[in-house]
Amino acid sequence: MIRKLLIVSCLALTFGSCTKNFSKINVNPTAPATVPLDYLLAQAQLQFAGVAGDPGYTQWRGNFIYCMTMMQQFASLGQFYSGDKYLYSATNDASGAYFGTSNGEGNYPNSIKNLVNLVYQARLDSVNSVNTLSMARILKVLQFSIMTDLYGDIPYSQAGLGYLTSNYSPAFDKQSGIYPDMLNELAGAGAAFNSSAYIAANSDFAFHGDLTKWKHFANSLMLRLAMRLQKVDPASAQSWANKALTGGVMASNAESYIIMFGGGSSANINPNAYNLGPSDAVNRAEVLHGNIQWSQTFINTMKARNDPRLGEIATVGVASSGTGTTFGDTAQASQKGLPNGLDNAPVGTTIGQFSVMNNLTYQTTSPDIILSYAEVEFLKAEAIERGWYTGSAITEYMAGQAAALQQMAAYSSSFAPSGASVSAYQATNPYPAAGTMDQKMNQIQTELWLLFADTYNGYEAWADWRRTGFPVLTPVIYTGNASGGTIPRRLIYPTEQITLDPAGYNAAIADQGADVFTTHVWWDK
Repeated sequence: MIRKLLIVSCLALTFGSCTKNFSKINVNPTAPATVPLDYLLAQAQLQFAGVAGDPGYTQWRGNFIYCMTMMQQFASLGQFYSGDKYLYSATNDASGAYFGTSNGEGNYPNSIKNLVNLVYQARLDSVNSVNTLSMARILKVLQFSIMTDLYGDIPYSQAGLGYLTSNYSPAFDKQSGIYPDMLNELAGAGAAFNSSAYIAANSDFAFHGDLTKWKHFANSLMLRLAMRLQKVDPASAQSWANKALTGGVMASNAESYIIMFGGGSSANINPNAYNLGPSDAVNRAEVLHGNIQWSQTFINTMKARNDPRLGEIATVGVASSGTGTTFGDTAQASQKGLPNGLDNAPVGTTIGQFSVMNNLTYQTTSPDIILSYAEVEFLKAEAIERGWYTGSAITEYMAGQAAALQQMAAYSSSFAPSGASVSAYQATNPYPAAGTMDQKMNQIQTELWLLFADTYNGYEAWADWRRTGFPVLTPVIYTGNASGGTIPRRLIYPTEQITLDPAGYNAAIADQGADVFTTHVWWDK
């Protein structure tokens, strides 16, 4: 008994000692208690298209599989590229990929969560961190704007707060409320920049701490979102577009919002390279696998417009070459687009005879062009034409054409156009100053559609097409399609939302309509 008491006493002393020093003993001395804001800012920028383990996840599924194929920029024979044939698969759930799923991919469990955390942390010391806070607010709007344009009503005001407030079922906000808040956020963030406060230049992969460029970026994004309101609220559209243009937007290609990648680890690889590859032996190799091609609609449009970018973004006959691809034939006359909506190559052809992406546009270190000066110029031309801003629509339109051709040099210096080639393109594709509004919008939107294809930005191509109806695209008719043979108007939520958050899911359906491809989002009237 004495022996047992001694053992118990010793154990009690031991446990007491452990309890007394528990917090000290169990703290990892090599792990930071908090993550510096600079690191959070850097991480947020790299997560727009995916996460470190799969940096191309949402770019592949939301953009390539759906948006660019629906917009007839890309085409594919396989059903996996669902947008080509307006298909929906709950098993694949590519439609819900950008939203985010429980597999840890998508944007709610990654970029949204981390941007919300960054904004929260920066507000704790908003005086010293005001510039980081403003950058984070702008990036948060950029991410949420893509999200709501894809799905409509989404968790917004309560999103990303699971860790901070234990809210794991955030309410769905109406898109009609999300848009005004995003526009106000851009106005507030842009006005708050302070050159006297700390600037996280090394974590800013686009502008390297240039606050003037950040202000112009905020206003340029404001202009993009203002134009979305064109049909549903023209008065607000005019007010916000005028505010953006008066405040100052991007003034050259040097101010385009472009994420630059260093290559190497998967976290720092251009998402297009990760998907289209191979490049540096880290890739999905979609080009070499023959899974995706440029669309016939796209190639034929470029040929009809004698577009010099055709030989820069397209090639025929690529092949494996170590960890890269050979160039193939980049001559404009050789390019051939694949018709959308097919299961097999047209009779008398093979898939290898159709144009794919030029590998100079998807290197691991290639730029990811997210919002360009060229886009701003075309939107400015539209705003002037609608009477929302003063100036010359022709001048801004031609400036957009020049910028669109010149920015291709960001991919390769060999793509830099001569002044003569720019002038020739402008002369071949003039602005219809004496034409109808539809003719003017068709010309502006066709230029934007081409620009978004050249920069792999199907999200914006689809959004602009939905709000304007241009360029005019002929829908494909494919047996078993999920949209009645019409081009979809929104993506379908992830299937797991039905069980994870039935209240939020049902509220969204009650507000905007059935969770199907043919339901229009709020601004798409």
